Amino acid sequence: MKFDLSNKSLPRGFAEPHTLSGMPADTPLLVAFSGGADSGALLNMVMRYAAKHGAPVYAAHVNHGIRGAEADRDEQFCRDTAESYGIELFTLRADVPRIAEERQQSVETAAREVRYAFFADIMQKHDIPLLCVAHNADDNFETILFNISRGSGLSGVCGIPRTRDFEGGMIIRPILEINKNDINNYCSENNIEYVTDSTNTDTDYTRNRIRSRVIPELKAICPGAEYAAARLSESLRADALCLDSMAGWFLEEMREGYFVDAEKLSGSPSAISSRALMSLYSEISDGLSLEYVHIKAILELAKKAVPHSSLDLPAGIRAVVENGKVGFTKAPPPPKNIPSEQFYLPLVDGINSISQISAEIVIGNTQKSENIYKKSMNLSLNSAKIVGTVYARERRAGDKIRMNGMGKSIKKLMCDKKIPQELRPRIPVICDDSGIIAVPFIGVCDACSLKKETDCLPLCIKFGLI
Repeated sequence: MKFDLSNKSLPRGFAEPHTLSGMPADTPLLVAFSGGADSGALLNMVMRYAAKHGAPVYAAHVNHGIRGAEADRDEQFCRDTAESYGIELFTLRADVPRIAEERQQSVETAAREVRYAFFADIMQKHDIPLLCVAHNADDNFETILFNISRGSGLSGVCGIPRTRDFEGGMIIRPILEINKNDINNYCSENNIEYVTDSTNTDTDYTRNRIRSRVIPELKAICPGAEYAAARLSESLRADALCLDSMAGWFLEEMREGYFVDAEKLSGSPSAISSRALMSLYSEISDGLSLEYVHIKAILELAKKAVPHSSLDLPAGIRAVVENGKVGFTKAPPPPKNIPSEQFYLPLVDGINSISQISAEIVIGNTQKSENIYKKSMNLSLNSAKIVGTVYARERRAGDKIRMNGMGKSIKKLMCDKKIPQELRPRIPVICDDSGIIAVPFIGVCDACSLKKETDCLPLCIKFGLI
């Protein structure tokens, strides 16, 4: 079957690609085509647009290997549809469940990554700058509700953007302002056939539950709620852009590398300070983002401004307070012979947190009150005798420390000192490049034992939930 695309107007709500992208009207277009009603309507609209403006159109379909014969049916349907339009269809077959298992991701996340990597590859190889995807007004409403339920910040409530940069090109959403009902009507009026994904009705998926149960109820209460949500997201997106700009100005004035003045950061509105921290972290971590709990902890770190205090963050990044400034550094990797399930923490002046054992090691003087620790004790070492890096690690079977001229088992010393069984797993060993130099509640090795009051590196070891 061949589609008649002549003399047919585009529906109200369709945003023309050159208007969205700012590119010429004849710019090549790639349409993400699943075979469903939304992408089927989008492909038809894009073909009508292309007939008017002379834009080359291509389509891409991914068989995720999730739904067996049904997925094969969808792939063949997309092939037949593309042939009817007379356009080239790029296809990919992927074993997404296996990929998800290998990457330790959800199937949905793995499917999305596979899909967009495929689209990016096509666009780069065939010089196609624009990718058209079929998100609609109901999808936007669903996304806003989902993000609100997760406690998302302003960016989440902004919903789905009309455009975003993508692999040297741009993703555009021409039917974002058309709701699902109007899309179905469009398909019916224009004899557009489509296939239905059976998993769309599976309410084990959170988004499907919102789509099938929550959105209909909200529309019953307030007809046109999806458009009201779109107006909300558009307004909030403008606010978010303003706040992002203000955070950018703050960083231009205050940053020194990945650090900013701790007092000025703490004194700024949280909407600015949190965005500034997100921007710095994104730079040092190559595009990763932080959760709300991380931002809150860093702002608290900046507010207290305890010299040399630090906080471990994802991706091997550490938030640090130094010289009245707070910022980010890359934590050194552990030695290769330390298994990943164990901990290795290079010790710096100030507070060093060990989350694995709910402990802190404080080196040097600190203002921190001692009565907040359930267990605490102090050790003093001769800093002149320390070799290389000082670090803490977990206690291991066979560990020994040389004290009073003899190599003694740490396990036996803990028994001799009647250290409670429940406390022993929470006691680390302190090492330098030569080996174990101290153990809290046990003592200091002979080599680093302090015999004079000079060259002292005080280590204040404190344990307990804070």
